[in-house]
Amino acid sequence: MDAIQFCVDLDIPLKHFHEYTDETAPWICYKDLVERGTGLVQEKIRIMQERLALLKTMQAEMERSEKSYQNNTPELYFLPERTCKISSYGGQLGTDESNEQMKKMIIEIYTHKMKVGNANGLLLLKENNNWKQYLFVDVDTASAKNISQPQYIHIPAGQYLCKRVEQSDINQVWNWCQPHLSAEQIKLVIETELFVGNYTFSKPALEQRCLLHDRQSAVSLGD
Repeated sequence: MDAIQFCVDLDIPLKHFHEYTDETAPWICYKDLVERGTGLVQEKIRIMQERLALLKTMQAEMERSEKSYQNNTPELYFLPERTCKISSYGGQLGTDESNEQMKKMIIEIYTHKMKVGNANGLLLLKENNNWKQYLFVDVDTASAKNISQPQYIHIPAGQYLCKRVEQSDINQVWNWCQPHLSAEQIKLVIETELFVGNYTFSKPALEQRCLLHDRQSAVSLGD
């Protein structure tokens, strides 16, 4: 009974209990049972550490988003790297077209055995001296480390000039960033939902983010 309780405590399926006993002899192989239990506990610890790291990351982003939500002026933030699946799109967020296109992108991500990240939205990339607009869906960077398809891009960590906006239209970025940045200082632009504590389904808060070029760190925010 003690051995069975040991299996229950460690989530060792009881249907495998016979693997640690011998019907012809009155013994239980505790050595193998303990080794199996040790492996299971170590795997649980690894999973819980990953989940704890994710929760801490989400908490930090929520605190940053709350600050951005309350502040109506541009602020500089250092944001982590991301891997995105992109698809050409010229409209706004929250439309039937954008929702349907994102749904297809998410299905394709899972089809390639990858995990979806925690953000999506609009993206402006400069191509041949012209800014081109896309939809993007974040992909878990670890699961996408070996992907090399053109519809997936890697965005490095860096300094972003960020500002909350009232409605979706990524091209309004050129209005609010003008006193602080020129287009030549911007590597790309993202429009996405703010990860605030109280999320409103009908009208989520939005933020636009300008990623600065690696050597571009001097931004005037006092004007």
